[in-house]
Parts: sequence; structure tokens; C-alpha cells
Amino acid sequence: MNDTVIEKRESRSSKSKEWRMSNGNGHFLDVIFSIDLENRLRSHRNFSFARFESEQLNKLSGIIPSLQDDYRLTIDEKAVGLAFLPIGSEKAQPLMKLV
Repeated sequence: MNDTVIEKRESRSSKSKEWRMSNGNGHFLDVIFSIDLENRLRSHRNFSFARFESEQLNKLSGIIPSLQDDYRLTIDEKAVGLAFLPIGSEKAQPLMKLV
């Protein structure tokens, strides 16, 4: 059974969106979606940012059960590239910063 818990921690429209994904051992990954990425994605692709968030969190969910420490990951244009596609776990792990 997967004990991953996902909670939204920041959702104000003028701020970067922040989610916390945690495992049964109490370790977490804070995922911060840059407000600049949100604005660029909406203007370039006319795409639902909520859908992008959901797809990104889903792609990262596989690494949460194995976390042994607490991390922070910023999802910005540099991380996702010009295609504005969610990044997979293998690309995300080197970008994760220990908290």
C-alpha cells in the first residue's frame, strides 16, 4: 500500500504554488511551481496550469515512498524546458535540494 500524502501548502494567485508530498516515514518533498512558469505556460500554450500541476505531481509520486530525507524541488522553466512538459523522477532527482 502506498502511504503518500499530498497537500497543497500555498495557492494564492500572486505566489508560486507549493505542494508537499510525504511518505509514511514522515519524509517529504516540497514541490514549488514557479509563478513565472505558470504565467508563461498560460500565455504560450493556453494550457490549464492545474492539469500541468496534477501531471507533474503524478510523475513525482513514484519517488516519494523511498525518500530517506526531506527535499525541496522548484519546477520552473529551466527545469521543464521550452516544451513545458512535466519532468520525470529521473530528471527531478538531481534537481532536488536537501532541506
